[in-house]
Amino acid sequence: MLFLAAVATASACCAPVEKLTGESRTREPIGIATDDGSFLKRIDPLGGQWRVERIDGDDFTVHKAWVDFSAGGFLNHGAGCSGGYPAFYRSSGERITITRLEPIRIGKCSAAEAVARADAAASERRLASFLDQVAAWTKSDDQTLILSARDGTRALLKRPVEPNPELAGRWLIESIGGRPLVTERRPATLMISRGSIGASADCNGMGSSFTIPSPGRLAVTGPIISTAMGCLAEDAAEDALMAQAMRSATAYQLLRGRLILTGGPGMILRRPAPTNQQLAGDYEACGNTLLGAYHEGPITLAIDNRTMRDNAGCIATYEADGPQLTLRLGEGAACANPAPPYQPGRPTGIGGKISTLAVAQPDGFAFDEQGRLILRTSRGLLNMCRKGTPPPVGS
Repeated sequence: MLFLAAVATASACCAPVEKLTGESRTREPIGIATDDGSFLKRIDPLGGQWRVERIDGDDFTVHKAWVDFSAGGFLNHGAGCSGGYPAFYRSSGERITITRLEPIRIGKCSAAEAVARADAAASERRLASFLDQVAAWTKSDDQTLILSARDGTRALLKRPVEPNPELAGRWLIESIGGRPLVTERRPATLMISRGSIGASADCNGMGSSFTIPSPGRLAVTGPIISTAMGCLAEDAAEDALMAQAMRSATAYQLLRGRLILTGGPGMILRRPAPTNQQLAGDYEACGNTLLGAYHEGPITLAIDNRTMRDNAGCIATYEADGPQLTLRLGEGAACANPAPPYQPGRPTGIGGKISTLAVAQPDGFAFDEQGRLILRTSRGLLNMCRKGTPPPVGS
C-alpha cells in the first residue's frame, strides 16, 4: 500500500489570484459554497498516477513507466528500474515548473539479464531527463495528459484503467464471519483500486494484489503487506481478522448495495453514505499537511458563510467562485505572515500562534471521497478534517 504525502508548491508572498484554466466562472451566492463533486479535479488537475505511453516516438509502455503527481506539489516516477525519484512541481495554468533537489541515481534493476538491466536504466534516465525539462501540460480529456519540454519534446500519458469499476472505491466492513465488526476510532474500511485491495481499522493499514480470474471469482495473489504500528490487543485482533478474510476470499457477489466476499470467514461490506460537501464548518489539520511545514501548534479553521478564522485568531472574509476562493485578510498582528518566501524543500513553521491563512493563503477548495476538506494553498494542498469526525488512517 502506498501512503503518499501531501506537499507544497508555490510562492507564499502573493495573494491568491491564480485562475483555473478552462473553467466558467459563475459567482456562488453567499452561503452556497458547496463542492459539486468536480472540485478536486479542478484544483489539482494533474493529481494522481499516470502511465507514460510514449516520449516523442519512443514506446514507454514496455518499461511500465509512470509518473505520480501527488497532492499538488510533489511528483515521483519510474520506468523499468527501481523508480522513485522525487521532485517538486508547481503548475500555474498550463505552465509547469519542476524542481529536483537531488540528482537521479539509478538503482539496481530487477531484470535478470544484463541487456535488460541496461535498457531499463536507460529508460529511467530518459524519463527523468525529460521531466527536468517539462514546461507545459495540456489535457484533451480526464484520461489523457500531454507534457511538453522546453526543447519541443512531448510525452503522452494516460490514466490507468480501472479493470473492476463495479468493485472499485471505498467500502465499509459491516461484518466478518457473520459477526459485526465494531471499531472505536474509525470505521473499518476496505479499499479496492486497479488490482489492489487493502483494509484498515483502528490500527494498521494492510494491502495486497488481487485478480478476477472469472466473473464472480476473486483471488488475492500477493502477500498481505502491513504497516507496523504497535497496537492494543483488541486492535491487533481486528487487523488479524481483516487480513484473514482478505487472504481467504475466493468469490464475490453484489447484492442490494452490499459487496459480499465468500471463502474463509466471509465479509459483508457496504458503500459509505455521502459526505458533507459544504465549506462551512469547524476543521483541524489531519493526515497529510503542507510539505516543508512543521507544526508550531494546532492548525484549525472555523468557517462560516462569509469568513474564516484560523488557529492564530486571524479572520479573513472570502468569496467562493466554484472551487476558487478569494480571501481578504484582516488587519492586525493575528494575520501577520512571518514565513520566508517559499522554496521547495525548505521548512517553515505553521499553526499555533502562526496564522495558517496568512502563510498558506488558500485560493481553492474541494472535498475528497472521505469528506476531508482539501485546500489549495500557496504552499501546496492542506488536508483538514471536520472536528468530531474519525481520524484518518496513519494519524
